[in-house]
This record gives sequence, structure tokens and C-alpha cells, in this order.
Amino acid sequence: MSQLPSRPASRILRAAEVQAWTDGRDYLQAARDEAERIREDSARWLEQARADGFELGRAKGAEAVSELLADTAAKVEAYLAGLENSLADLALGIAREVLESLGDAERTVLCTRKALVAFRQDQALTLFVPRLEVEAVRRRMHGETDGLASIAVESDDQLQPGQARLSSPVGSVELGLDAQLQALRRSLLPFAEVTP
Repeated sequence: MSQLPSRPASRILRAAEVQAWTDGRDYLQAARDEAERIREDSARWLEQARADGFELGRAKGAEAVSELLADTAAKVEAYLAGLENSLADLALGIAREVLESLGDAERTVLCTRKALVAFRQDQALTLFVPRLEVEAVRRRMHGETDGLASIAVESDDQLQPGQARLSSPVGSVELGLDAQLQALRRSLLPFAEVTP
């Protein structure tokens, strides 16, 4: 467009040339106006596209943050639940180590003493233990002064070493270390799976 003449070559124009110059000037102005309108529309579209892109990015970012927070919260919950189980297992492991350091007879007597709380004093009680532990448990119980000597000690071939069962006419209680630790675990973690 810059190579087009900006004015007529001569000062005097014929009537036909005047109309052509007037039309040309009008066309040129219309083209300039159209170009300006296109630039303004393009600028508006560009600004709108930027705003839309920013809003879309913000929405996707907020969604990603929300998902990340939910995922993190779930991981924290799982960690804390595992920590609760781990702490209970640690406590039970320590209790097992301490109690396993005692002999089977001494452990059986301690568990029997604990179980007496569940029975009335006037009931006839029998303590069943493995055949190999009968004499050691009897000697240990007869040496006690808190009423354990009145409990009959009998063998039960179905019991493994370290297991015991205190029975009365109305019920029985498992006294072995594993049974007591399982009961403790159930009270510490009521919704956890039972583990050996």
C-alpha cells in the first residue's frame, strides 16, 4: 500500500479521475478501518483466550490440589491406623518378652491369680495344665498363701506347654500366655484382625 500514490500526479483532474481518486481514498480508509477493527477484535479474543486459559488452569490446579489433599489425608489415616496397630503389637511383644522370661509354672500361677477375679470364691475350681507341668504347677500353687492352694490341678493332654484352663461348674477361662495376649490385643484393637 505504501507504493500507491497518495495524491494525483497533476493538479488538474478530469471528472472521471476525480471519482476514481475519491473512491480510492474511501476504499483505503475503509481498509484501514477494517484492519483496525480486526486488530481490536484480535486483541479482545486474545485477552478472552488468556482469561479463559487462566480460569481453566486455575480450575484444574484447584482440582489437582483437592485430589492431592484427599490422597494425602487418606495416606495419613492409613499411616495412623498402621501406627496404632504397630504400637499395640509393640506393647504386646514387650509383654510377651517379659512374660516368656518366667517359667511356665510361674506364668500359669500368675494367670490363675488373675482369672480368680472372674470366679466366685465358693466355687470348686480346677486348673488344667499339660501333663508335664502338673507337678511343677502344684508345688508352685501350694506355696502360695492367697487361696491358690485350694484349686485342684489336673492334666489335660490337649493342652500345649504354656497353656492352661481354669474351670468351674459354670464356665472356664483360658489362661495361657497366648490366650491372655490375644484377649489384651482384642481390648486394645477391637476392630483389628486376630493374629497369632
